[in-house]
Amino acid sequence: MAETGVARDTKKMPWLASYPAGVDWGMALTPSTIPDMFDRAVARWAPKPCTHFLGRTLTYAEIGAQVEKVAAGLSRLGVVKGTRVGLLLPNSPTYIVYHYAALKLGAIIVNYNPLYAPEELAHQVRDSGTEIMVTFDLKQLFDKVEGLLADGHLPRAVVVSFTGLLPTAKSVLFRLVRGREIASPAKSRAADKITLEAQLLEGDASYVKPVIDPLKDVACLQYTGGTTGTPKGAMLTHANITCNVQQSSAWSRALLKPGEERVLAVLPFFHVFAMTGIMHLGLSDGAEIIILPRFILDDTIQTIAKTKPTVMPGVPTLFGALANHRNAKSLDLKSLKVCLSGGAPLPIEVKRDFEAVTGSKLVEAYGLSETSPGATCNPLDGRAKTGTIGIPLPGTVISIRDAAHPEREM
Repeated sequence: MAETGVARDTKKMPWLASYPAGVDWGMALTPSTIPDMFDRAVARWAPKPCTHFLGRTLTYAEIGAQVEKVAAGLSRLGVVKGTRVGLLLPNSPTYIVYHYAALKLGAIIVNYNPLYAPEELAHQVRDSGTEIMVTFDLKQLFDKVEGLLADGHLPRAVVVSFTGLLPTAKSVLFRLVRGREIASPAKSRAADKITLEAQLLEGDASYVKPVIDPLKDVACLQYTGGTTGTPKGAMLTHANITCNVQQSSAWSRALLKPGEERVLAVLPFFHVFAMTGIMHLGLSDGAEIIILPRFILDDTIQTIAKTKPTVMPGVPTLFGALANHRNAKSLDLKSLKVCLSGGAPLPIEVKRDFEAVTGSKLVEAYGLSETSPGATCNPLDGRAKTGTIGIPLPGTVISIRDAAHPEREM
């Protein structure tokens, strides 16, 4: 694969004078398919822990084997290059497996917010052309998908057993205590349009791999906006995402080491920040991804204390909640080396209080769905500038314009 570089016009790049040591703004970026990036990670980190979810750990080799099995099942179900595959899932290894499995077939991922109302889901299904939806048998999710199927908005769904993800003891306890939260897909009014994961996995793991052009083929329709109208799907190619991973990986080298980090995934994977900045970047760099299905403050604190993550991307409200916890001064959060804040401006007092409680660096970054998402970040070498979004990532050009006269560069 040919490498791409970015020509320098240093007069228009004042940030180069403050660039972190060891990071080359003009580094070559190599466009790649996401499946190739994933396969390289599985081969390199095969025996290392890949995911940690509610007490159960899977290695890179185990996740890789599951991806191959699911890809074959989706292929038998008719998923081909260009098929829109929706993911209506909370954070879980299932999200990771189906995400990469669909991409291996050349399908296009459509991320869905599990908290969306049925009418919001229906609009996105129609707008994106989603042909198959993957979800859990949790009633709060399944009931929405069942409605989409029954009303003719969605052609097909794959339903995964949530309790199947849990360690045996927790699985039994969940069934006993929270059994009412589990749906019965086989008895659904739309049962003829539903494939259970057990059925999907019947058969071998063989399938035909398509030819994917990383520069042209779309990997993800990432819905964004809503503040200026109806949300729209940003078309992110394989190259958009894999190059952003390379940019972010190079930026992190000042503090983080491939194969040695543990990343806390409390931000939702369906959001572009976590999809690229936690899942794709974490897997590419051989991190163990500690997955929380949702943010609950005390659960998050207990998980940090128990699993000792070294990296935690988040939003300002998350960091503020941790810093202002009633037991903030006694919290065991010292394992965190760096935390990345995005999604909203980071208040100075939140940064100050959080760093005082944890001893870690809290740096602010900026991105948007259309940039896959990383665009700027504060350096991780200790020179973070409070109250700013940092400087452009490698290969990124930022131009600040006059809002009243957009043609005028400030």
